[in-house]
Amino acid sequence: MCKSVFYVGVDVGKDEVWASMDGYRPRSFKNTPGGAKALREWSRKVSPDQTIHFCMEATGVYGRSLAVRLLSFADTETSVVNPAQINSYAKAQLRRSKTDSVDSRVILSFAQTQKPHPWKPEPEAIRKLYQLVSQADVLEQQIQDWANRQHAHSHASDLPKEIRNCDKALQRTLKRQLEKIEKAIDQLLEEDSGLSERVDLLCSFKGIAKKSAVRIIGYSRDAMTERSAKALVAHAGLAPRHHQSGTSVHARSHIAKQGDKRLRKALYMPALVAMVHNPVIRNFYQRLLQNGKAKKLAITACMKKILVILRAMIKTNKPFNPNINA
Repeated sequence: MCKSVFYVGVDVGKDEVWASMDGYRPRSFKNTPGGAKALREWSRKVSPDQTIHFCMEATGVYGRSLAVRLLSFADTETSVVNPAQINSYAKAQLRRSKTDSVDSRVILSFAQTQKPHPWKPEPEAIRKLYQLVSQADVLEQQIQDWANRQHAHSHASDLPKEIRNCDKALQRTLKRQLEKIEKAIDQLLEEDSGLSERVDLLCSFKGIAKKSAVRIIGYSRDAMTERSAKALVAHAGLAPRHHQSGTSVHARSHIAKQGDKRLRKALYMPALVAMVHNPVIRNFYQRLLQNGKAKKLAITACMKKILVILRAMIKTNKPFNPNINA
């Protein structure tokens, strides 16, 4: 017989968390292992026989650390919810005040009414890959920024030599750090055969090379295997947004962009290459153009189709086959 669920709303901060339960005033706890234990003990005293379901917003490392700690306890579930959902829910309730204790009550009400799905952490290798590719992309952007700055400085005849030397030194340092991160990515793939096989699987798709494959896997994380195709597309921010009302309002549809823009960026170049060299995507793209679709919309549709195909490849553990994945 399944146990009933007792919800606890948790607002997470860097140093402390606020928790709310039905019939009790919100309480604060330290955001530490000891604080997580005290929060669980308080919840268990109130509800000794039910499954405790903690609900919190996705707040990066602070919330994830707490969620992992709470999941280590028996008869405990945790949901990590998109903050935009909580914000919209609070507006729907016409909440005027915003404090940590009030937020914890809003999260509690959201959990009780919406019953969010339990969260589980992604595999450690996927988590590490996500962190590494995120750092690599930040370094690449910084290198480009300093290259642009150096180019601008090269046209200044009266620029002090110390600034020129500083520009060059910073670029050298950033490039060395990027090389270290790329080596760490290669080492992770060597150490984890499952991750390496997944990268090779994605590289069987004509249009995707290793650099794009590791970023698609890293930024999609467990969404590739744990979510439906529709939810995965939304995760990438490629889901369409329609705006229609009555007979007079028929705005042009566009992608929602309520997702990870880094995953969209990782799919963009593979889509451009596949539109030329991959027969499945090339035929799909040409068919969209023939039907009157704009080029930007057709490219976005190709990105979406590629993502769904990659998901199917990973779920079936089979390389790309144009006869099957068409």
